[in-house]
Amino acid sequence: MTHKKLFAISLGILGIVVILFSTGSSILTYDFFGIPAGNLIIWFGFIAIQLAVYSFHKGFKASQSVLGKLIRNLMRILIAFSVLWFGIAYFLSGNIGFNFSSEATGYLGSPRASILYWNIIYVLLVAPVVLMILYSLLRYFERLKDTK
Repeated sequence: MTHKKLFAISLGILGIVVILFSTGSSILTYDFFGIPAGNLIIWFGFIAIQLAVYSFHKGFKASQSVLGKLIRNLMRILIAFSVLWFGIAYFLSGNIGFNFSSEATGYLGSPRASILYWNIIYVLLVAPVVLMILYSLLRYFERLKDTK
């Protein structure tokens, strides 16, 4: 699949996810084989945002600098974490609804585990945007250096 097709598909999925969550659609509360549809939809959204950023910059392959390679590898790690997010969230919460309780005994399902859960979500949302901006700046300065 080409980067253009992957970008278009990822952007389409991301748009649908944003619309569903911003409108508070009732689809989010449906059960899909015992799993809240909102959890599945947000999982697809996490994967889509990583793939959209990755394909937008054509796999971050244009820069051969150390920083460029680091950004490319960080994006690959983010893609892997987004694919694994559902399992990580299930492990942290101890249930398929990803609910945390102050009555939980131990770490799993506790408010302390929810802090890690939310931090993972923040990283999956913010990190690709930050890496995209850093990579764009890197490529700008590389092209600027090449013209001199």
